[in-house]
Amino acid sequence: MSTASAKIKTPSIELLSAATAPSYAEAMIRTVNISDAKANLSKLADEVSSGDQVIVSKSGKPVMKLVALTEQELQAAKPKAMNRKLGSGRKHAPDFTWEQWEESERWMEELWRKFGHID
Repeated sequence: MSTASAKIKTPSIELLSAATAPSYAEAMIRTVNISDAKANLSKLADEVSSGDQVIVSKSGKPVMKLVALTEQELQAAKPKAMNRKLGSGRKHAPDFTWEQWEESERWMEELWRKFGHID
């Protein structure tokens, strides 16, 4: 009995030099209608983040271009709250003594009487 050995194909890896790498200008540019863009915004965002450009048209006329943010723009758009310590902006109600609580009740009762809600 002879057994045939299976050959495993390994993918070839090609290194791209600056001369052979696709440039930003060669990125795929696609035009979509504004209603299609609205319906597929998440998919378009994925395309744009991978380097493609999307032109959005309305009534057949281009009105906007979707492009990925630069690293500097991403840093500027980062929410400032992310740099805060969790719970640092939380405000707590002050502690009341029993006397203060009773005084506030008397004050509220006076207001209610003054405006005719309590006899």
